[in-house]
Amino acid sequence: MIDAKFKWELADTASSATIDNLEKRLGISKILATLLAQQGITSTEQAKKFFEPSIEDIHDPRLLNDVDKAVERIEQAVERQEQITVYGDYDADGITSTALMYETLLSVGANVNYYVPNRFTDGYGPNMEAYQRLIDNGTQLFITVDNGVSGKNVIDKVMEAGIDVIITDHHELPADLPNAVAIVHPRYPGSSYPFPDLSGVGVAFKVAWALTGEFPVEELDLVAIGEIADVVNVMDENHALISYGIQQLRQGLRPGLAALMKLADIKANNLTDQDIGFGIAPRLNALGRIADANDGVKLLTSLDDNESQELAKEVDQANKERRNLVTDIMKEAEKQANSSDNRQKKTLLIVGNGWHQGVLGIVASRIMNETGKPTIVASTDQNNPNLIKGSGRSVDSFNLFNALAAHHELFTTFGGHPAACGLSFDQVNIAPLQTALEEEAVKQEFDPTAKQPLSIAMQLKPVDITQQLYNDIQRVAPFGPGNLEPIFELKNVKVVDVKTMGQEHQHLKFSIISDKGNLTVIAFGQGNLAPLLSAPTGQINLAVKVGLNEWRGKKSIQLMLEDLQINGTVIIDERTNKLTPQLFNSSDYYIVREPKLRENIAPHVVPGHTLSIEEAVKTDFTGQRVTLVDCPPSEEILKQIFARDDGEPATIRLLLYQRKSAYLVGLPTRNDFAQLYRFIYKQKKLTWPMQSKAVSNYLKINVDRLNLMIQVFSEAGFVTIKGDVLKFNEPASKIDLTRTKRYQKQLAQYKVEQQLLFNDAATVAKWLLKYLNLE
Repeated sequence: MIDAKFKWELADTASSATIDNLEKRLGISKILATLLAQQGITSTEQAKKFFEPSIEDIHDPRLLNDVDKAVERIEQAVERQEQITVYGDYDADGITSTALMYETLLSVGANVNYYVPNRFTDGYGPNMEAYQRLIDNGTQLFITVDNGVSGKNVIDKVMEAGIDVIITDHHELPADLPNAVAIVHPRYPGSSYPFPDLSGVGVAFKVAWALTGEFPVEELDLVAIGEIADVVNVMDENHALISYGIQQLRQGLRPGLAALMKLADIKANNLTDQDIGFGIAPRLNALGRIADANDGVKLLTSLDDNESQELAKEVDQANKERRNLVTDIMKEAEKQANSSDNRQKKTLLIVGNGWHQGVLGIVASRIMNETGKPTIVASTDQNNPNLIKGSGRSVDSFNLFNALAAHHELFTTFGGHPAACGLSFDQVNIAPLQTALEEEAVKQEFDPTAKQPLSIAMQLKPVDITQQLYNDIQRVAPFGPGNLEPIFELKNVKVVDVKTMGQEHQHLKFSIISDKGNLTVIAFGQGNLAPLLSAPTGQINLAVKVGLNEWRGKKSIQLMLEDLQINGTVIIDERTNKLTPQLFNSSDYYIVREPKLRENIAPHVVPGHTLSIEEAVKTDFTGQRVTLVDCPPSEEILKQIFARDDGEPATIRLLLYQRKSAYLVGLPTRNDFAQLYRFIYKQKKLTWPMQSKAVSNYLKINVDRLNLMIQVFSEAGFVTIKGDVLKFNEPASKIDLTRTKRYQKQLAQYKVEQQLLFNDAATVAKWLLKYLNLE
């Protein structure tokens, strides 16, 4: 059985009366009515308001703290034609915030420019050197977007120098706030603002609205991108802001975005929040990771088609470079994560040399998702080889910030929150940091094997997956925190056409059989599942999201795999005649018959997981992954290995490496024995094994089979070998040579090889499951 990675939790279902009422009153499907009810929408009035959000759902910007002060100071700067600098941030939320504020100030006649800091030279938030350069170039008023509340040291100095600063931000508020002209923040202490979860661009939008006195519809496309990219709560006013923003994006009014969407193969007319989250936002984020995020603002604000197309190419190229960097680093990072030492740890500290700092957070997130362990991925700094810089990511059940804050003496710099962090430390602190992480895992009682929850909206059948279902799902979009995209469970599906995709075979594609036509399932980064789905198995259950694939004008439903479970033992056919270290990366139990081979494999495997046949017979493999490295000596021994299990193994992987095959050597026939007997009888004496090749050639019996026959003759007493002399002995009685131990041993090896090595995968799996009573 392959257990699910997550703990599947079926969502609470509203009363059937509520669902029936929504279905009948609104004329919608039962599935859509159920999805609405699961969101707490139980009346037709609530549903209509949800389906058709209104501007009235968006809160008055004047409710935000200090927004009046901010507007007053901006108006004063515009009137005096003071130089205003919008100081942004290098992620997608920061880039859209900068573009929105810049465009708004231009529209009211301001003398304005913008500055997006460099991730590597300026860092996050206000940087004194950057501020000073801007002041020296004439800046008289700073407006921060998507940053600022944590920049007290810099902002206070700037204010003291007579340069005003307005802060617009949404990040966590420190205890000691900057002494700015205004701090516009949805969670400002004592504020009466009704919704705390605006992103940076959402706050910038509110300031723009208050400044112009008009609802800035033309800026909503930027709001949708920034809010989705920053993964904020998508309910309340964000539902309306993002919904309107998606409508604005579909009109394709910004040349830069239109060019970028074309390169990303995003169709504007049916663009969704998923297109933003997986297509547009990552490309903007890539600029801040490996290039200049200011180009992102240029892209979003340019009105020139040619310039927009060139900038879009730069942005898209940066994203490709980002992906290549992640792919390259992932290869090395996964090797470290899967080392025998790290497989025993509850947390991971992975350190490389010369890895690009801009993508370490992505790598840490992927390793964490693969292993379920809090992960820090770090690398040496090019300018200071003794300094290590990195990013960490964590699961909900382990507070990474608290764990690291308790050991602040180990760090040169450190900051973050429970799920993520950035840090730097000296090389000498690598080992102490790993020790500290493990100790904190114990203190927090963190169990990496405990499953994270996965909410299942409902159980469906493949026949229920239709274009209409996709349309219904999109009616409850946009998705994100507060309104998660629904995941459906499909039970006992039949899988066909399993393939891997990508240069590294890292992605997976397969189909499931449906009465209305097979459905394609895609699983990015899960190519390792292909052997599990290709093998004959028991019941397969899938957890999937429903998407739409459009290729050359043709639309088709496409499912995205979130998780799977397979009931019954899975036989994985990876039979090989060449063993490499990569075959021993997983935490299987490895059963190895040959002692020397076992000795060679042990360093690559979790301690205690390399077993001899004798040890394997005494081990319970219930629920475990088992690899048969070389071929067992007999079918009976094979059965004994799995005989004492209280339940079924999860998988039996077949490598079945065999240096010398009994099946290929072949069993001697009665005629072979007779021919050899007559030859030795005539010769009386041979020099053995020196003459073995000559005898083999003369009798036309291969050397390995000839040696076997000599061993059988020796056991039967037909010959004796002393030193290098083989002599014939007259038998005292008639003997059945096929009853000798040596022949029987060879026969047993021959039979098990015949079953396991020389049949196709389906036949082997079927025979093995039946023979071991695992069907």
